[in-house]
Amino acid sequence: MRRTLIAVGFFAAVALGVASPARAALLTITDTFGGSNTVWTLDVAAGCTTCTVTVTAFFQDPDGAGAGTNAYTGMYIDSVQWAIAGTDIGSINDANGASAGNVIGPLDASTTSWTALEGSLAANQCSGGAADNVCAASNDAAGFGAITNGSTLTWTFSVTFASALPSDLSGVGGNIRGAFNTNADGSPGNIFSPGGGTFAGAGPGAGGGSTQPLVPEPTSLLLFGTGLSMAAYRARRKKQNDKKS
Repeated sequence: MRRTLIAVGFFAAVALGVASPARAALLTITDTFGGSNTVWTLDVAAGCTTCTVTVTAFFQDPDGAGAGTNAYTGMYIDSVQWAIAGTDIGSINDANGASAGNVIGPLDASTTSWTALEGSLAANQCSGGAADNVCAASNDAAGFGAITNGSTLTWTFSVTFASALPSDLSGVGGNIRGAFNTNADGSPGNIFSPGGGTFAGAGPGAGGGSTQPLVPEPTSLLLFGTGLSMAAYRARRKKQNDKKS
């Protein structure tokens, strides 16, 4: 029995020792345009160098019952931008085979792809020159839309940073921006441009964010499971030998 416990402890230690835990960090900023709340989130795994970064915009129904209308309802979004303070963008990579090569965003009959580049949004989509920001623009003049009340839109980026992100992004600053057109002819509407916020904390004009706990990688779980299986096998074998003797 003692040997069994030692074996279990050994393989558990091995699994934990080789684990590459990923701490998912979330920055949340609330847009109060028009008196309704649109909740923006920036989601990334801390500690990564080549990272999947997800931006979402939830166009919240003001009363949650369908009676209210989000102020962006009927408008079009043509560019989004995000930044993580203190990072250096190395390159924007192919995102899961997306046609634009580097971002997957919401699509419809007019917006058939999105293009991402290092820079910032401006009156003409992603024509701003801010370094170490990532901006994604729709391929059409109007942008994606019309936006539906209560809907959630998602953009998924694949980005390589010059060096790995911190293993804990708590307290690190970041920002999310969005540019909207009022209708299908591309007439400029609102630009959401907050002061930014911090991962797992509040920032100027921002709603703050949160981090999620460490999650073991699949390899670690496999090793741990293998260790338990081997320990159980040895225990059964010892029990059989004891019966024979």
